[in-house]
Amino acid sequence: MSTLTASVPLEVTLPVPTARFVIVHYHVFKNGGSTIESILRREFGPDFATVHGPHAGSTLGARDLASFLRDHPNTLALSSHHLRYPKPSLRNVVVFDCCFLRHPLDRLHSVYNYLRQTPSFDTLHRRARELYPREFMQRLVAESPDVVSDVQVMQLANSGAYTRPAHPNDLERAAKVVREMAIPGVVEMFDESLVAAEYFLRPAFPGVSLEYVPQNIRRPLAMSIAAREQRLADLWGAALYDDVARLNQLDLELYRRAEREIKRRLDLVPRFEERLDNLRARCEGLRTATGVTA
Repeated sequence: MSTLTASVPLEVTLPVPTARFVIVHYHVFKNGGSTIESILRREFGPDFATVHGPHAGSTLGARDLASFLRDHPNTLALSSHHLRYPKPSLRNVVVFDCCFLRHPLDRLHSVYNYLRQTPSFDTLHRRARELYPREFMQRLVAESPDVVSDVQVMQLANSGAYTRPAHPNDLERAAKVVREMAIPGVVEMFDESLVAAEYFLRPAFPGVSLEYVPQNIRRPLAMSIAAREQRLADLWGAALYDDVARLNQLDLELYRRAEREIKRRLDLVPRFEERLDNLRARCEGLRTATGVTA
């Protein structure tokens, strides 16, 4: 008669590394990215990096980002003008992606102002310096749909490649990126976006503090959206304004959806108004400490 022995369950500990958390800022031109970069540089110091391609028009994708992160295991935050969605999926690396959007027509006027004041001799810079706002925008509408039409949708949905006009399917892909983004932002709700970011980043980055001194700001955003839209209509003329708005109807919708997503997250933040006041007080303290006047 055989003796039955009780089976002992197998318990194995696998040598799996702990998860690495990395903030990745996808920097859309003239969308407050210099300020976000300055925050990350201050907060992460030597563990922060900027990553770019060799040329102004370079594009970096998920594979490039994955390769960089594998080669730089100490990097905890990075920012790039050239990096494009989709974000990479990496074992044991959790990417907290960040991207700020902006009212597309206001963004285009900001691009014009920036080009006028930046020393360069390429065609766009030269035209901006030579032409008044209406003339400059007329040239963009006539000759450069890749620069003037639904830029933010194309950047989020199609890696910024302009091979055709944006389609509603592109809008849905871009909106999905915004909904799933760890740190979505809207320039016109900059402080509010950072309050939500601070709160929801705390589990992974307990000590993160997102107060800031504005960087590379050439005109205030204090006026309302309606007032800025009217200002642009006066500046460009009603017919041209309508043309530019039509070329950006999907960007305008993406912008509205991003606003709604930020507001949805803020509704989940406890004592939001108190946190917003606190962030603004810290920003004022940082400006004072650094000798920057508002």
